[in-house]
Amino acid sequence: MTLLIVIRVKGTINVRSDIRKTLELLHLKRKFNATILRDSPVVRGMLQKAKDYIVWHELPYEKAVELFKKKGKVNGMRALTLEYLNLKGINDFETLVKQFDDGKINLKKLGIKPFFCMPPPKKGIPRSKYTALDLLERMMQNGN
Repeated sequence: MTLLIVIRVKGTINVRSDIRKTLELLHLKRKFNATILRDSPVVRGMLQKAKDYIVWHELPYEKAVELFKKKGKVNGMRALTLEYLNLKGINDFETLVKQFDDGKINLKKLGIKPFFCMPPPKKGIPRSKYTALDLLERMMQNGN
């Protein structure tokens, strides 16, 4: 399977209730929240429904590992560490991403937040066409 990165780029004002529920199911309750999802027809349908409020793109394996290392959180909004993963029986971040991609683990059951609270992108959101990977790179540059 492939992983998708989904980033919410618009706020919560005047959002229809069905789209708001879809965004909540995607774990995107606030602007600039990001989430990693496994690609499936059901997820694609949800993305299509909320397309005016989000951007998405296929996520390379290396970027997923980097995202979990830098922005991963556990319950209590503490940073996701290698020690925490070792307590849960996972050796490293690469194994975490691989098992998540294969569908062998559930992030919520491990106590890992299924979303990432990202800072606004450095130099803002571009006016021209952009992908979620471009936006993710700019958000990770911000360093907050």
